[in-house]
Amino acid sequence: MYVSRLSFYTRPGQTDAVTRQLAHLAELVEAAGRARPRVLRMSMASPGAPDLQFEEQFNTLADLESSMQNVMAASDFEAWSRSTSELLLQPPKREILTIE
Repeated sequence: MYVSRLSFYTRPGQTDAVTRQLAHLAELVEAAGRARPRVLRMSMASPGAPDLQFEEQFNTLADLESSMQNVMAASDFEAWSRSTSELLLQPPKREILTIE
């Protein structure tokens, strides 16, 4: 079992807007046939720490890759990515954890 976490570092005052954007991303993931991911608020004004995490579980890394491809193939993913990027200090960082 694997957990994929995308960490988001938002511009000041944009955390709620990014939370809404991540809710839309969760809908895209569900539409691609996966379970609804979790959106977690991680930090309140802590320099250097991510503000939000987008977390999903997968049985295999191949499942993760397939899910990513399906979501990126969605018709509105490019627009979602562009509008979300404007709200971030830096690109999101992905961690993949193994759970045994």
